[in-house]
Amino acid sequence: MITTNAKLAETLALVAAMPPAATANTERFTSVVDMGNFHQALVVVQLGDMAAETVTVKAYACNADGSGAIVLAGNSPAVRPASAADNDGKQLLMNVRAEDLLESGLHHLKIGVVTGGATGGPVSAVVMAHPRQGWGTAHNAASVAAVAG
Repeated sequence: MITTNAKLAETLALVAAMPPAATANTERFTSVVDMGNFHQALVVVQLGDMAAETVTVKAYACNADGSGAIVLAGNSPAVRPASAADNDGKQLLMNVRAEDLLESGLHHLKIGVVTGGATGGPVSAVVMAHPRQGWGTAHNAASVAAVAG
């Protein structure tokens, strides 16, 4: 439900997050999203002061507990080249439609971020989704502390 008078904070839900933390060659994941409730999701990954290592963002279809993960073909992975100067303070965006998960037979989504070396840097991510029914605010993750405006 999107109308021209509706606020984005009302129509989109913040459904998953990966809090800011050092990320290196051990993949970190967002929480799992049940895409059966959503048309599509927008993933926003924020990079901090990164080492000169590749940064890879992958979308996975998975079970409700995050197990059985399969990399989604077509929109994943997004790879940034190994360059500290080109990766510092950058954002990576990825769109995932619920239909993208159909081939896997799974309907849960999680996002993984990993670097190509042991140094890495601070990374955070959020997943915003457009609900099939109702307002986004009804679907916000429990970690959402406030919606202003």
